[in-house]
Amino acid sequence: MNEDYKESIEFMRIWFFIFFIAINFIHADEAAEAARKIVEERQDAVVMIKVVLEMHDYENKAEVLGTIIDPSGLVILSLSSIDPSAMTFGLDSKTKIKSVKLLLSDGTEVPAKIVLRDRDLDIAFLRPTEKIEGKIDWIDLKENCRPDMMEQVVLISRLGSVAGYTPYASICRIQAIVEKPRMLFVPGFSGIFGGLGIPAFNLSGESVGILLLKVTNPTQLDMGGIGGGIQSMGMLPVILPAEEIIDAASHVPESGD
Repeated sequence: MNEDYKESIEFMRIWFFIFFIAINFIHADEAAEAARKIVEERQDAVVMIKVVLEMHDYENKAEVLGTIIDPSGLVILSLSSIDPSAMTFGLDSKTKIKSVKLLLSDGTEVPAKIVLRDRDLDIAFLRPTEKIEGKIDWIDLKENCRPDMMEQVVLISRLGSVAGYTPYASICRIQAIVEKPRMLFVPGFSGIFGGLGIPAFNLSGESVGILLLKVTNPTQLDMGGIGGGIQSMGMLPVILPAEEIIDAASHVPESGD
């Protein structure tokens, strides 16, 4: 009788283990399905931006990511991705932006210009200088949410020219929420490999914000602090909440600076 009892207990343990694994797979599949739907609906609002920079009498070409956030074609991107001086303190990198073009999802290139910069938020806004023909896909930041700690979010990006600018997505969790001096969401490492200037959503498709770079003057504590790496240089990829971006975009003028 005792042996039968032990066998029953062991069987129950195995059954619960299999059940637990199966439930995890179901939840993972649900998250993946939600992410695929979000990518399919929103991917065309994520664009590549071709920039020609002049630094110390040398020209450099760069491709960075941005997100269209209104029906006129207004684009938000990370200022530090096109202006190295945004990552320095007291140093002038003497970077001049000579030309900017938006590369839309259909391969169309549209000239654009910078209409607002915010070093504190690591934001640059671009506006097309020519009318975009056809439908403009954009992210409505007013349909937003504030995720909880450890909530899953989806980030949509694009690969570079080597992969034909194919849409790229990742799912990660919000691993920290900074509340002061302003609210910021810190994504897990898997969420930052897609680059800056990309949108983040919860699994319901509501906008969380845009991935940007928080930059501070590194101190001795930063240099020896927990985490090291990019944080030791006073930089941290963060998701700026959609509400903050809406407020910043309200100050965008109609013409360039």
